[in-house]
Amino acid sequence: MCRKLKRKIGEYRIRRINRKIRRKRHVFNLKTGKTIGIVYDATDPETLDPILEFHMNLLKKGRKVWILGFVDAKEVPAHYLFRKDFIYFCRKDLNWYGRPTRDDVVRFIRTPFDILIDLSLRDHFVFDFIRGTSPARFKVSRYREGDPYADMMLSLEKDESLEYFIEVVMQYLETINRPELANSY
Repeated sequence: MCRKLKRKIGEYRIRRINRKIRRKRHVFNLKTGKTIGIVYDATDPETLDPILEFHMNLLKKGRKVWILGFVDAKEVPAHYLFRKDFIYFCRKDLNWYGRPTRDDVVRFIRTPFDILIDLSLRDHFVFDFIRGTSPARFKVSRYREGDPYADMMLSLEKDESLEYFIEVVMQYLETINRPELANSY
């Protein structure tokens, strides 16, 4: 019951903050989006390699990329620390209902990225909060029933890997909103 109450209060706070955000929505692709924020579940250490590869891919395309990783534990493991363009936070950096409170995390959330990509494969309130309160102009995430905060949602099977999800995101973000492809059909 307490968990449900915290969730309800958290959802109420997201809606209040979201109403105050003056967000200029726009569809970006990997060619037109210059600044990209990536959010992911860093609890499993094996997720780091695909994220690093995705990060390098985007940097090669000349994009500015910042990555925010949430570790669902009391502490952030040492192997995550001191990475350029990466911010990691954990449960101790959340308030009582799940809102991130650490300054660098709050700064990330408030950054008006061209594209915000939520690569989390499991449901957690912190990812809803970030998507819901970010002023990013174009928000991409996996499909979640009734999610009002994403501009583009990609459906996945339950057992799909993070590597596959990144591949799908790249494929869609390379093809959408490209005028040269519009007349080819």
